[in-house]
Amino acid sequence: MTKKKKRMSKGTLIRKAKGFCAGLFRYVLIICLSYLILAPILINISTAFTNPRDLSFPSSIWIPARFSIENWHVSMLMLNYGKALPYTLFFTAIITILQTVSAMMAGYSFARLKFPGRSILFALSVFTIVVPPQMFMLPQYLFFKEFDIFGIFRLITGQPINLLKSGSLFILNALCMGLKSGLYIYIFRQSFRALPKVLEEAAYMDGAGFLRTFTSIVVPSAGAGILTVAVLSFVWNWNDSYYIRLFDDTNINYLMLAFNKATGSVDESLAKISTKIPATYAFLMKNPVYEGAIAKTSALLVFMPLVVLYMFVQRKFVQGVERSGIVG
Repeated sequence: MTKKKKRMSKGTLIRKAKGFCAGLFRYVLIICLSYLILAPILINISTAFTNPRDLSFPSSIWIPARFSIENWHVSMLMLNYGKALPYTLFFTAIITILQTVSAMMAGYSFARLKFPGRSILFALSVFTIVVPPQMFMLPQYLFFKEFDIFGIFRLITGQPINLLKSGSLFILNALCMGLKSGLYIYIFRQSFRALPKVLEEAAYMDGAGFLRTFTSIVVPSAGAGILTVAVLSFVWNWNDSYYIRLFDDTNINYLMLAFNKATGSVDESLAKISTKIPATYAFLMKNPVYEGAIAKTSALLVFMPLVVLYMFVQRKFVQGVERSGIVG
């Protein structure tokens, strides 16, 4: 009995040691990854609140020696933040609504309706997830630049219609051709496939038509998928500058375009607002350290609305990802 107890205790110790090592490795890995992700953000935040005169001090890397909001003030002026922020919020919200509604209708069609070529069309929509968007952006651009329907416009006016810079992004997203639309169609299709058909059949038996069933039964039941797609669409369209530059490069009030233009040449951007910068910091113009601080602060200004959004929808968004069928 004593030998058995010794053997059992030995095996238990080995298992506990293995469990401890596995747990330690897990925590070390999590801490290292967290540091890699959070360190640049924390340094940017510290830099944004550092007095411009103290930017070269090594002691101000993590905690500012003297707090100041001057970097925020200059960055807002450089980005024209007062106009760019509300405009971008409104613009992105409209695109998000159009993209979510169109993807939801397409996803429901693929999940429930039977029509010729359904499998091929769904395969093509999934194909857009895998293929780099640059492959079909040029055809989209040419399609909107020389828009024509069976040569009708060319026959009447002698030339095709140029739809660029006239709401082409809204048209793209309303027709399920926007950024990541293929992924959103897939998410909705998986969500609707998981929805019991009994609910729709009961609605039909009660006399509801197709549209009434879709709006009253299907849409409320797809709340998780709608939230997931809406958040993803808003974030990706907020961060997008390629589509905006390609289809509407005159949209100077768009925040991401303003950010790219300002940070692409910080010295020139600062020179344009030099009269609004306090004279006490005029000597910092052309200083690479100061320009870097302004660029970092500008990045935080662009990034901040997304953090606020995620703070409000974080719990429901995570639940939506779990229930929307992305992994199913």
